Amino acid sequence: YNQTLIHLGKASITALTDDVEAVYVFGNAWTGVLMQAFNAGDWNVFKKSGQLSESGTGTAAIGWSYVFDYPTDYLRTVAVSPYAGFEQPFYDYVDEGGFLSSNTKPIYLRYISNTKMTDDSVASWPEMFWRYVAMLLAYETCDKLTNGATKQADLENRLKKALRDAKSVDARNENRPMSPGSWLRSRRGYGVGNGTSIGVTVGGDIQLGEGDV
Repeated sequence: YNQTLIHLGKASITALTDDVEAVYVFGNAWTGVLMQAFNAGDWNVFKKSGQLSESGTGTAAIGWSYVFDYPTDYLRTVAVSPYAGFEQPFYDYVDEGGFLSSNTKPIYLRYISNTKMTDDSVASWPEMFWRYVAMLLAYETCDKLTNGATKQADLENRLKKALRDAKSVDARNENRPMSPGSWLRSRRGYGVGNGTSIGVTVGGDIQLGEGDV
């Protein structure tokens, strides 16, 4: 909340029980802001994977053979696969009526979990993510607390940057396939244009295929 107050140019608070307008406005906006933030990216820190259980209550969608329950902490799908390693693209499923139906089993789901949406989990969030949440909260409450259209326009530009920065830092631990550049190919004897790929950890806004010296 204090980070948000800095963005709004307001005085800080000492406790969540302080009897000031900002505390009540932030409290009313918090759930919606949090949902928007968790849905704004495929955040690695909030991802979980597991095998889905066949549903004992659901009915498979018409044209599909099996129906599966989503996990109780499910928020949003990242990937669905018949393989635990999610090795290949998979499209033999449909999301309908709160269940996942497929003609294939078993089914594995990689998803965004809502486990860390609780207030007591905020301290475990990565710094760039909670800074993005603070900026988003400032943007959503700016009109109520400042009545400043110019201030809100400024916050919108800063919000876009905060989201890019948070996603960039979050992506640094991803293991993405990336083709070697010309320097690496020449060092290892690769033929130019042979399509050989290597697994490397890249971060930020690095694009696949970069690496030329």
